[in-house]
Amino acid sequence: MRNAKYLVALLLIVCSLSACKKYLVEEVFSSSQPTNFYMNEQQGISALNGVYAGLRDTYFTYANDYTFFSMLEAPTGTVSFSPGFEGMNYSAKDLADIKKVWDRMWVCVNRASMLIKLLKKENVNEISYKRIIAEAKFVRSLCYFNLVRMWGDIPLNDGVETIDGAYPAKVSQSLVYKQIIKDLESAAVDLPTWKQYAAYGNSGTGNLVNDYKGYERGRATKGAAQALLAKVYLTIASSIASNANLYDNAFDKNDMYTKAKVLCASIYAGGHDYGLITDYSDIFKEVNENGKEDIFSVKFIEDSDLKLGNSLAGMTAVKGTGILTTEVGTLKSTSAFLNEFIVSDKRRAATFFLEYINKSNVRVLYPAGIKTLTFKKYWSDYQLSSDNIPMQPTTYIFKTSAADKGRFGDDIPILRYSDLLLMYAESLNALGDMANAKQRVADVRERSGLGRVLPAGDLMELIISERRRELCFEIQLWFDYQRLNIVQRYRPTLSAVKYKYFPIPISDLMTNPGLLPQNPGW
Repeated sequence: MRNAKYLVALLLIVCSLSACKKYLVEEVFSSSQPTNFYMNEQQGISALNGVYAGLRDTYFTYANDYTFFSMLEAPTGTVSFSPGFEGMNYSAKDLADIKKVWDRMWVCVNRASMLIKLLKKENVNEISYKRIIAEAKFVRSLCYFNLVRMWGDIPLNDGVETIDGAYPAKVSQSLVYKQIIKDLESAAVDLPTWKQYAAYGNSGTGNLVNDYKGYERGRATKGAAQALLAKVYLTIASSIASNANLYDNAFDKNDMYTKAKVLCASIYAGGHDYGLITDYSDIFKEVNENGKEDIFSVKFIEDSDLKLGNSLAGMTAVKGTGILTTEVGTLKSTSAFLNEFIVSDKRRAATFFLEYINKSNVRVLYPAGIKTLTFKKYWSDYQLSSDNIPMQPTTYIFKTSAADKGRFGDDIPILRYSDLLLMYAESLNALGDMANAKQRVADVRERSGLGRVLPAGDLMELIISERRRELCFEIQLWFDYQRLNIVQRYRPTLSAVKYKYFPIPISDLMTNPGLLPQNPGW
């Protein structure tokens, strides 16, 4: 596990590992060691910023490493990208890239665990201490949640300080989920609400809510912890209900559905000030990042010399249109998925790149003029005409240059309010409250221009289809397929047990026998 090697570097332990020198170069940030680093509030904040940086590197690594996105979107059938990732038939390079994602997740987990374990409580303001630890627990739980859904049984890392503790054995998924629940329950107690954050805006000097310097928007909130915990409960409950995973009978299905419902109801009832943005196409504009629909997202900064941007916009662009500063066009969508959207569904035009105005002021349409179908949820660096059609720049000045391929500032959403509404509907429906479940689905559909009258048929089937159209390209659908046991429906060639989890990197299996056995089929 690379987190072990990372710790070796971070702690400056003299070792004989063959790659030790390389990790020393990559991971040393100062000469501080645990005995003198986690000593005060400022050091705690610095360490916490490193935790968030680790999370960002997992989802996207400058400049063009979007492996995490590829792993979880390509198998869904909605994205056309690489035969290896689409069919989970990986080349040696693909496996090397997957190992990088695995490594980065463990780096993030260990950074959070070390902070939680070693920050000196007696040297830090009480409110600040609670906030720092709560944020670290939130990020750690998110990493664990991704790891356990992607790799199954995994180790639990409580903060590696020595070589002897650097290679923990993997444990059952039920134990991992219990740790996730414990972390999120604790984090939800000590984090402020988004409403409290929003009241202060971007403060550079700290405030009463934050109580420590260097506040930045986009940090974890009480609502984020509650919403993520609701998703954890719903994942467990629906996996049991669909017979996708029984978790060693460690959880009661109805109890999990009930806890998910209670948390969703609490957020829905108010106090956080979350809500739906009126126009679906406005959700993904940078001006609305950290807005009322953004419960939590991974943050990026455009045009940054610090390399804090991402290139998902350029990767999903259509070459040669002149709409974006960088147009690579690697990530595409499929016409079959487009056909799931009726024309009156506002999400169709807001999600897919179906028309634009060229330099001759002529509208170009898909598929006659635009030959490649792609999606634009991660576009913000472009100009719109008066009727909201993408157009080549005239008066607009791009915030990035053609050379800044990895520096678009579009965030990657993790939890949106519409996702919360659909989770709420799913838990209500599972518990027999179809009337209220229908109302929450209607909330989502109404914003999409489809009205509040639901089509006839099974409500759960409608919830599944709404999640596909509402949350596509947001790293949600593959997890839905697995927990609901519907892979056969959308990707029958990936329904074998082999494709339930990703392969554990071979080099880590050799280094740490505690990770054995390899996941089935790999």
